[in-house]
Amino acid sequence: MKIRLQIGVTTAFTAIAVFMIGITVAILYQSNHRLALETARSEMTSARENTVENLINVIVPVGQVVETSVDFIKTFPEAITEPRSGAVMASQIKPYSYIYGLFFGLEDQGQFYQVVQVPVGVAEFGPNKSPLPANTKIIYRTIDGPTNDMIETFLYQSSWGTVTGREKINVEYDPRTRPWYEGARKQDEIFVSSFYIFNSTGKPGVTFAKRVTDTDGKLLGVVGADLTMDKITNILNDIRIGNEGRVFLLDREDGVIAYSGTRDDATDLKFTEAGNRKIDDSIVETAITQWIKSRETFFDFTGTKDGRKYLASAAPIPELFGISPTLGFIVPEDEFVGAIKETTRNVLQIAAIIIVVTVILIVIISRMLSRQLNAVALEAERVGHFDLEGDFQMSSHIYEVSALANAVSNMKVSLKNFGSYVPVDLVKSIVASGHPVEIGGTSRELSIMFTDIEGFTGKTESYAPTALMLELSNYFAAMEKEITANGNGTIDKYIGDAIMAFWNAPTTDPDHAVHACRAALACRHAGRQLNSISSQSELFPLRTRFGLHCDQVVVGNVGSKSRIQYTALGAAVNLASRIEGLNKIYGTRILASGTIARKAQENFLFRFVDRVSPVGTTLPVDIFELLGEKDEANSDLSATKEQYDEVSKWNACMKLYRDRNWQESLEAFNALKTQASVDKLVSIYIKRCRQFIKSPPPSDWGGVSHIETK
Repeated sequence: MKIRLQIGVTTAFTAIAVFMIGITVAILYQSNHRLALETARSEMTSARENTVENLINVIVPVGQVVETSVDFIKTFPEAITEPRSGAVMASQIKPYSYIYGLFFGLEDQGQFYQVVQVPVGVAEFGPNKSPLPANTKIIYRTIDGPTNDMIETFLYQSSWGTVTGREKINVEYDPRTRPWYEGARKQDEIFVSSFYIFNSTGKPGVTFAKRVTDTDGKLLGVVGADLTMDKITNILNDIRIGNEGRVFLLDREDGVIAYSGTRDDATDLKFTEAGNRKIDDSIVETAITQWIKSRETFFDFTGTKDGRKYLASAAPIPELFGISPTLGFIVPEDEFVGAIKETTRNVLQIAAIIIVVTVILIVIISRMLSRQLNAVALEAERVGHFDLEGDFQMSSHIYEVSALANAVSNMKVSLKNFGSYVPVDLVKSIVASGHPVEIGGTSRELSIMFTDIEGFTGKTESYAPTALMLELSNYFAAMEKEITANGNGTIDKYIGDAIMAFWNAPTTDPDHAVHACRAALACRHAGRQLNSISSQSELFPLRTRFGLHCDQVVVGNVGSKSRIQYTALGAAVNLASRIEGLNKIYGTRILASGTIARKAQENFLFRFVDRVSPVGTTLPVDIFELLGEKDEANSDLSATKEQYDEVSKWNACMKLYRDRNWQESLEAFNALKTQASVDKLVSIYIKRCRQFIKSPPPSDWGGVSHIETK
């Protein structure tokens, strides 16, 4: 009993279910994304405000210390060289542990007075990196003395007035040459240096400096205070959002001042040299690059290495003492929408379970009804690609499936049989077009090849027809394989033991001459292999001759409405056949016309054979022997060194021949004969030279040989 297949409802139900789930997922995703952006912007804005406030609390006191010191020096200029000035400087910076040192450089002789608060962890100090005396907390450094004889002194103290050690060295330092001094000298306001590494501690910092003038405006010197980055580091490290948040700081020129890794990596803030933009964190680098291009306060990007999505914010913070760095935050989107994504994930899991159960039920029902239909569809697809291997048989209780399976099976058998009589490419084009075949053709340049087995008639006179057909079929199969494998050549017909093939139809092939030459060489090689494995056969060994020519012909469907053949017609076809026959005369294996040789000479080694006028033709044609491929990689088809040498000697002989130097060419051909690969060809030219010595040709002789036999 046949059952009609109706699965439209199942298909529609599946489509609706997938569509509705898709809408739900899309809405959920958009909501999460919008919430993530809002949360990120809120937290980043809050973090920036807190950071600015904390930075102001650090930076303002440093500026105030510098201003107070300037006022002190203006009021008591004579006190700066006295020890009490050091006590004043020490008291100034004592409340601020992040102020590394306070100092004053004089313009007159370059005297220098500095109070340093020894940072935690520093065990060496001074130009000689001498070990610090025990309990040293304060260092009073001075450069003073008579002109040209100043001494640099380091007074180490546990507290002001309690000396723990003393060190004196020759002066190698002039404050007037330092960047902070030169910068402050040029302006009235406080000058802030670029971030740099302090030589004495090896840690990053920045210097605040301001010039000091007397009542007449004369420059007395410059007051400076060194700010270590420890406090700023703690501030910036603390404002990282989440466990994987990052922070970065840029200067006015977008150079990287500092950046941090994640809390999970336990990476503290890293400071860079001024103006440096090269960093070793690809996430921070990508964020900075994108912000420099867009200058947007809020933006997002995808990590180049981990493929994760990141949200970022960057904007300049308010200017203080000429400092206006850009503060940036980076945080993975997951940090903001973790809880939301967890809820979404649960919803998606439930939806996925529903879809899976639904799909399983649909698949079970559909498979029960359409398993065989799928097999028919796959087979039809293979037939559509002209894959006709194997048989296809199916029985089904479903009426439509059974009818379709029979139709596909019959179509496959028909196309397979059709392809045995007609070139496969032609069958494909006929099937693909969907139109009936019509008589007619087009003019097209083809490369044409004729083959013929030498002495075939004599070998097969007493051969059993059935055995002959079997062995000849094996031979044709080997030839067909090489013809179709090289440029998709088309076998036009088998003529007894001969083959006619052409290239550039029905499939267009711009390199048809090259492919025809390679196919001829490959067929010759395949024939040699057949000879080697068929030594017990009465038919083998065989010697096949080839003829190649290229010209315009008419190619298409020829015949009547009831019987059509796809073939090529024209004088070029006849000439290709004649060229193949010339192998008998010259003792060659593969002869090609001059047209073929010109088109393929860059790829193959040819030897000029003769200029001939074959029987049935009026115009002479140059013929060449195809020896091998110039590509040395294809060893089976490549020309050998001996062939190259022989062609070179042959060309020298032919030059003497064309120049009508009959005696010299005779001697040259005689010398070549002992090592010639084609003895018959050389003998022909030796015979001609002897004839021309006795009876030279007329002055208008063009070297044409008229061939009177096929």
